Parts: sequence; structure tokens; C-alpha cells
Amino acid sequence: MNLHCNSLKYPPTPDHLALPYTRIFRDSREAIMVTDRYSRILSVNPAFMAITGYSEEEVTGRTPGLLKSNFHPTEFYVDMWASIHKDGSWQGEIWNRRKNGEIYPEWLSISSVKDDNGDLINYVGMFSDITQRKNTLSKLRLHAQVFSNASEGIMITDKQLRILSVNQAFTTMTGYTEEEAAGHTPRLLHSGIQNQLFYIKMWERIHASGTWQGEIWNRRKNGEVYPEWLSISTLRDENGLITNYIGMFTDITERKQSEEHLKYLAHFDTLTGLPNRTLLNELVLDATTKAIRTNQKLAVFFIDLDRFKMVNDALGHAAGDRLLQQVAGRLSGAVGENDIISRLGGDEFILVQRHPQKPDEALAYAQRLLAEMTRPFVVDDNELYVSASIGISLYPEHGENLETLVKHADLAMYEAKLQKCGYHLFSAGILDTFKRKLELENELRRAIDRQELHIHYQPQICASSCRIEGIEALLRWTHPTLGKVSPGEFIPIAEETGIIMDIGKWVLKEVCAQLSLWQAAKLDVPTIAVNLSARQFMANDLVASVQDIVNGTPCDPRQIVIEITESSSMGDIESVLPVLYQFKSLGFQIAIDDFGKGYSALGYMKKFPIDILKIDKSFIQEITSDAKSAVITKAIIDMAHGMKLKVIAEGVETPEQLETLRTMNCDVIQGYIIDPPLPSDKLESRYLTGECLS
Repeated sequence: MNLHCNSLKYPPTPDHLALPYTRIFRDSREAIMVTDRYSRILSVNPAFMAITGYSEEEVTGRTPGLLKSNFHPTEFYVDMWASIHKDGSWQGEIWNRRKNGEIYPEWLSISSVKDDNGDLINYVGMFSDITQRKNTLSKLRLHAQVFSNASEGIMITDKQLRILSVNQAFTTMTGYTEEEAAGHTPRLLHSGIQNQLFYIKMWERIHASGTWQGEIWNRRKNGEVYPEWLSISTLRDENGLITNYIGMFTDITERKQSEEHLKYLAHFDTLTGLPNRTLLNELVLDATTKAIRTNQKLAVFFIDLDRFKMVNDALGHAAGDRLLQQVAGRLSGAVGENDIISRLGGDEFILVQRHPQKPDEALAYAQRLLAEMTRPFVVDDNELYVSASIGISLYPEHGENLETLVKHADLAMYEAKLQKCGYHLFSAGILDTFKRKLELENELRRAIDRQELHIHYQPQICASSCRIEGIEALLRWTHPTLGKVSPGEFIPIAEETGIIMDIGKWVLKEVCAQLSLWQAAKLDVPTIAVNLSARQFMANDLVASVQDIVNGTPCDPRQIVIEITESSSMGDIESVLPVLYQFKSLGFQIAIDDFGKGYSALGYMKKFPIDILKIDKSFIQEITSDAKSAVITKAIIDMAHGMKLKVIAEGVETPEQLETLRTMNCDVIQGYIIDPPLPSDKLESRYLTGECLS
């Protein structure tokens, strides 16, 4: 190769041949570098200078080592020159460095040039910058990897929709290999769920905009139908003509299942499988719409289980859940085919009866539901009896929307619980009672601050000597506009709402303050009984707070009788007993009020650290008219005396009752025949000076 004749040891080349070689050298797109036998650069072409950034002057006389990138190890160059010396040439990929320091890839071929005698005279190196080609190949490899490893199924068709290629994800999702799918059209996957109109509209969209995407149901090779999210794109040539279609899809089975699960969670109770409040609203809206159109009625039943808390407390919440599932199943089996049963939460259920002709039909329905509940439930080998209370409201008489109907049925249910009658139909009177309770609750919360509460004291007189033996402190409430509110009306509200906690402390403070005043006046004051409610016994600091109040007055605990009702003490005996013993250890006396009214657990009586037993006034009122009441009263008195307890008969109103109690050896009498509850000043003037009953 005679590139520069004056530098190579070849015979002179004729001029008509030299000119073409010179042009090739100059115009070649490949870089050309000519060195002598010692690898000193003799000449380079313009392509060399363009690729490397070096001018001919800068490289002439230097070796190609100025281009080294240090990318390759020494062994690479050793092997390269070994090949050149052995075979006279070498070619391959090499990384070199431009003048600006940039490292780039090139495809290099090196050939040795020898004279006629076979002696080495030159090396010729020719190379091209393959950066772009490598980038292109890298992108192609990347695209191939993306195509092969994409999680989305990919299908490429020609313009006649014949499948040309599919990826692995396609095979995984559909079950068809590329060999099985090639040549077929996408109809291979059709499920038959979408009709012809669906596909017509889809292709109209593709032809109009070039793309389409949406949900479609297809069929796998094994016949399974599944949902997928499919996007279709068109490929066009330089003339804008369609050459291919590309479909990419994702199996959305899990997403659809998740959506269905979320939809289920949004509309159904997870424990019982019954519709929840959200779905109930939708169902009742539909039912009321149809009822309006057909001039029909609806009945809404609010069902609340009685004593369900006892099951949770005794057997645990898991057992309670299983009981609720059985209740739901039993109620579901009892309702009509078109009726609606729903669980609101806890142990509350809503049932909607369609088209009751009259209220009596709804009441009969409630009776059937209660009858279903009388059969025992079996939970973890435990036979459980759970009753229910049902409130009923009617559409449209008692409300025109679910919220109002449920509220009124709830009020009726509460009335059924109070009256222990099983079920109750809503009425305006119930609403008036509820409004009255709500008003009393709101006013009661401010009664202490407004100084509307006060204490009256009722004397307890010795039946034989007529001397005062004790005093019971009784709470009274006089409202500026409502007037005197009966304790029987506001005390249950205070207990239910928890207001009794603050009121109870206030009462004890007032009693201790009054006791201190009387003792400071040197009056002979007997013990004073203060009532504690069952709600107060729920407070962990009950004993400590009572002790702080009494000590802060100061008063002697022996002057105070802690009075609790039989029902509250028996309701949770195991927790009440330790509290009573703490009170007893501090010097307080203990009295059981309303004895005989509840379910008297005589076996527990010997465990109670009590001093006084108060017979419920229901027995006293009938003591002279009912022989059984007289027998029970006498038995209570004898039992109490046998246990060394003092007996107080409350609610004594007639001389006959008083005389009968005296003959039964009752210790103390309390009631209107002696005196009603009195303000402190009146009780002081009548009884703390030694006055007795005449």
C-alpha cells in the first residue's frame, strides 16, 4: 500500500495510480494511521484527526501509545502484537482516548507492510469510531431485554393482525408459546364476553387516534377466562402507512379480586356477612322508592341483644363473635325472602320488613323473631340463652328516611328494655320521654355549678324506743324552670351518663360538711347513710377519693354508712367485695339497700362485710295485705338477726305497718309515718335535740 511514496520503500507508483490512492486516503471515513517499522507515526488522514482530535503535526513521530486509554490490561496488547507478528494483522474492538480525554470504542485493524524481500517496513492502522453503533446495539439489547422480561404481555402483529412475535409474559399469562401463537390473529384469545359492538368501537378508536386502552376479558389456553388491561398502539412507516400493531396487556385478576373484596368490605359486615350500614342505606332507599310507587309500608326493627356483655366478659370476645354469627344466621333464617337484615355493629341488628299491612303484622313479626331467640345457642360447648329487645318504627308514619326510622326504632327498643316487654312500637310519647331525658341530662351537667342540688335528710327511728338511730342523706334537685325533678327520674340518667361520678363526690362533701357543723355545735348526731351507685364502684380510686373527702372535712369514718343497693352489689360481686372490705377496714359501716328486690344471692351474704340490711319497701307496702310478703319480711329480719345485722324497714307509711314490724322485732323504721326527707335545719330542730316519735 503506497500511501506516501516518499516514506515507503516501494518503487515509485505511476501518477495515474497514485491519485486514486491519495483520494482514498484523504476521503476515507475510516481513520488511517501509517507508522514505520518502529511504530512511529508517519502519516494520518483527516478521519483520524476528526475522531481523535489530534492534528497530523501533533502525532507525527509519536507512537500510537498516545491514544491508550488504560482501559485494557497489558496482556491485551501483548496478545495483539503477538498476532500481528505471527499473522501480519490483527483486528478487534479497542478502547482509546481522544485528545480531550474522552474514552471511546473503536473497531481497529492493523496490518504489517513488507517489501519484496519480506522485510517489515510499515504498519497501517485503520479504525472507525463505533460509539454510536455500540449505543445502538446496547439499546437494541435493552429493548430486547425489556421485550423478553417485561411483566406485561406483549404481542406484535402485522397490519393484517397476524401475530409475529410475543414475549415470555404473554406465554405465562395466556399459556400460548410464540410458536403456537405465531400466524394466528388475536381472536385466538377471545372469551366471548364482549360482543361484536365492543370490538367495532375499539377498532374505530384505534383507526381514529392510533391507540386504544381499556379492560377486556380474554381466554387462556386452558379455557380459563380472565380480565386484563390492554393497550393497543399502531406503528407506521415513513409514509404514514400502518405496518404493525403492538398490544400490551396486564392480567388484572388480582386487582379485580381486590376491588371485589374492597367492595365487599365497604358493603358487608366481615363478621356475620350481613349488609352493613352503607349497604343498608342503599337497600332501604330502593325499598322506600318502591314503597312510594306502590303505596306500601315498611317496618324497621332495631334488635339489641340482652346481657351480651356477660358473654364477652365470661367467655371472651372470640366466643362473643361466634355467638353473633349464630344470631345473624338465625335472624337471616327467620326473615322473609324480600326483607332486609343488617348488622349495625356490636350486638345491634336492623331488620326491614317490606309491605306490612298494619302495625299488628309488624308486632307479630317481632314476636316470631323473639321466639327464634328462645332456643339455646351452643358456643364452644357452652349452652347460652340470649334474649333480645326490639324497637319498631313504621314508614312513613314514623319517618321518611332510614336515619329517622332507625333513631325512632332505637328509642322504642330502649323503651322495651326498660319495660322488659321484649318489643315496643314507637310512639310520640317515647320521643317526648327521650327529649325530656336529653333535656334533663343537659341541665343536670350544670346543676352543681348552678347550686340547684341540695341534700335532704330522712330520720331512721328505733322501732321500740322511738329514738333516732340514723339519718339517710337523699339528693334533691330543684330546677329554676323545670321545678322539682324526682330522684327516680334524674338519678338513672346520672348513672347512665356517668354524671353520677361528680354528683356522688359532691353529695359526700356536702354530707361531711353538714356533719362537721352539727358536731361543732355539740349536737348528738347519729350515723349518716350515703348512697353509692354501681357506676361509682367502677372507679378505681373510689375508696381513696371517699377517704380524702372524709378526712378533709374532717369527719370520723365511723359516722358514715356506705349504702349500696342489692342489685349493684350482686351484679359484679368479685370486684365489689374487695372495695367493701377496704371501706370496712377504714371504719365505715356498710348497708345493703333494697334487699329482696333483686335476685338475692344468700350464699354471698355471709361474705359481705355488712352491718345493716334494709328491707325493700315493696315488701313493707304489702306487709299487712299479703301474707307472703309478711312471711318474707319476717324471714329477712330473722336471718339478719342471726347474722348479727341491724335491720331497717324503709317506706313505712301506716300505723299498721309500723305495728307489724314491731311485732317482728324490726330494729329501725324509716318512712313517711315518721317524716319525709327534711332540709338540714328542720331535721336538726326535730331530731338532734332528743325528740322522739309519739
